[in-house]
Amino acid sequence: MELRHRHVAITGGSSGIGAALAMAYASPGCRISLAGRDLARLDAVAEACRARGAHVSRHAVDVTDAGAVQAWIQAIDAEMPIDLVYANAGVGGTQALTTEVGEAPGAATLIVHTNLLGVIHTAEAALDRFRARGRGHFVAVGSLAGRLGLPHSPSYSASKAAVATYMDGMRRVMKPLGIDMTLIEPGFVDTPMSQGLPDRDWFLWTAERAAREIRAAVDARRAVFAFPWQLDVVLRLARLLPRPLQDIILINAHRKARLG
Repeated sequence: MELRHRHVAITGGSSGIGAALAMAYASPGCRISLAGRDLARLDAVAEACRARGAHVSRHAVDVTDAGAVQAWIQAIDAEMPIDLVYANAGVGGTQALTTEVGEAPGAATLIVHTNLLGVIHTAEAALDRFRARGRGHFVAVGSLAGRLGLPHSPSYSASKAAVATYMDGMRRVMKPLGIDMTLIEPGFVDTPMSQGLPDRDWFLWTAERAAREIRAAVDARRAVFAFPWQLDVVLRLARLLPRPLQDIILINAHRKARLG
């Protein structure tokens, strides 16, 4: 595949989709900057990418800390201008699941701070550099879960819905400035985060397949890439249903999932 981006930065690069994206871009001539909270796992991904000929750096960064994200972006951009940034870091999986009485105390704060503010912090830092050059591409990883208020993960759904709305607005600001913005909305991907989720096997994609398709969508400068298409269609249709009918369907599905 043609090397269109020579410096790719990825948050949440230590596992799952982030690690698979790093491997998808790893090749001679490409610089990859990884950020995450687990340096040991970042090291493993970095070594695998270096084996493919990429130049890789990794940094411990908490995306909820705006100053830390800004410092990371400034440092790696100074070494080599960044072409492409993936805001991929997020909290989900079983951490986002409700109990029979609702969400665990503090869960919503962690989820929203990471999934929404983490994207915004990364965007603010990256777009500042892109505006100065009049080019660049920013990608946020949302979720199809943002299409509906899912009873098994209300705050996760809300955080991803907010990411989608944020990206729509920012795309309309950045496009006239020559900067591309892409929203990725995955369904179920076979990663550690998805382990233990209800209905996980619905149209499950491997992380490697997801990374390949995401890269192709980004190369095509698509505004939104949602996958798999079957689940995308189901959720589009579900949003057309009256809310009382949505409630009946989702409450029953949630009850069945809890009962196993």
